[in-house]
Amino acid sequence: MKLDTAVMGAHHNDFLEIIFQNRGEIVQSYHLDGYNFWVVGINRETWSRASRKEYNLKDAISRSTTQVYPESWTAVYVSLDNVGMWNLRSAFWPRQYLGQQFYLRVSSPVHSLRDEYSLPKNALLCGRASNRTNTHMPINVP
Repeated sequence: MKLDTAVMGAHHNDFLEIIFQNRGEIVQSYHLDGYNFWVVGINRETWSRASRKEYNLKDAISRSTTQVYPESWTAVYVSLDNVGMWNLRSAFWPRQYLGQQFYLRVSSPVHSLRDEYSLPKNALLCGRASNRTNTHMPINVP
């Protein structure tokens, strides 16, 4: 069992497809901080690659939270145009606590204040960053 914080790396301006599959008996909601995404598909049963043929690519709805109905899936597309560390999580606290969340670290090889501000001089560093000297540069997560 791994107790570390779950972090998925991605690059600035990448495009993600995220599939939420709900095998349970209640509606589940998921939220992504820092972004809106397009809900391109919702259907019953189990998602498969063939499900992409059913996606709505013409007038998908833009949201930051989506629902996944019982015994169903929801597919979303995300354009990663916002550098930083963002939380994708269940909107139901007990499920967050049990691990239905992770962090999406969107990084850029170019340091630009347009995309991400530097750490303030008085930032308190902890965890893996606690031994660093604050150089006013973004902290990259491996």
